[in-house]
Amino acid sequence: MRNLVLIGLPGCGKTTIGRKLAKTLGCPFYDADAEVVKRSGETIPRMFEKGEAYFRDRESETIAFLSEKEGVIISCGGGVVTRPQNMEALSRKGTILFLDRDVERIIASVDTKTRPLLKAGRERVRLLDKERHTLYLTYCDKVVPVNEDFSITVKEIADFVRSQEP
Repeated sequence: MRNLVLIGLPGCGKTTIGRKLAKTLGCPFYDADAEVVKRSGETIPRMFEKGEAYFRDRESETIAFLSEKEGVIISCGGGVVTRPQNMEALSRKGTILFLDRDVERIIASVDTKTRPLLKAGRERVRLLDKERHTLYLTYCDKVVPVNEDFSITVKEIADFVRSQEP
């Protein structure tokens, strides 16, 4: 199986869906943000205090590492698409799935205070969507509409993966 790379806005369900999908397909799961923290020894808010570019550099190092794995599911941070080298690395061994969840549903379900880029609130989520939506579409191999019952989305992705197997 090629790696499955999950991209999309913060709060679209990448980590939750990724974990459930890994269980369903019986393969390892990696949350890129958690790996950035593990590898750097710093929290994401602390890295952002040093500047977004500082965080993005750590993220790119982690993406280069994760993209070399095989047969895994990788949940990426929402801004991974802002650096083309990240997407090039991920696409070499991976199928990139854009988890497309309605922005208003994200806003209704996510605590914006706990996410560094969303601390500015609801309008920031809308702005990130405007800035990144085209990038998500550009880099993905498949758009996956996110059902509010994530188990339905997991089943749809698992069925897609199985249909791709020889």
